[in-house]
Amino acid sequence: MFEWLRESTWGYPIIGAIHVLGMAWFGGTVLIADRELVAWKRVGFVLMILTGALLFGLHAGRYYTSVAFRIKMLLLIMTGLPLPRAVCMALWVVIIFASRAIAFL
Repeated sequence: MFEWLRESTWGYPIIGAIHVLGMAWFGGTVLIADRELVAWKRVGFVLMILTGALLFGLHAGRYYTSVAFRIKMLLLIMTGLPLPRAVCMALWVVIIFASRAIAFL
């Protein structure tokens, strides 16, 4: 599967776009404090995790040694802790910057 994605013209960009969509979907529902949106939060989270795993699989060696990737993973774990909403939102902003840094550092 990773071979196909590596060699595909559109595979990587499509997976990357769905990953960003999952982040936006999840992040948007996190901002809204509504218990009825729990199912929608899960959809965004699942999209984000599955596509993130695919993206990781494509360049696992490079990502594993990336400081920005390690920071991103640490911050993602921290968002699962019981934190004040403002701290969690700040962590998500830093996660997005760390995600972009992976491509350039």
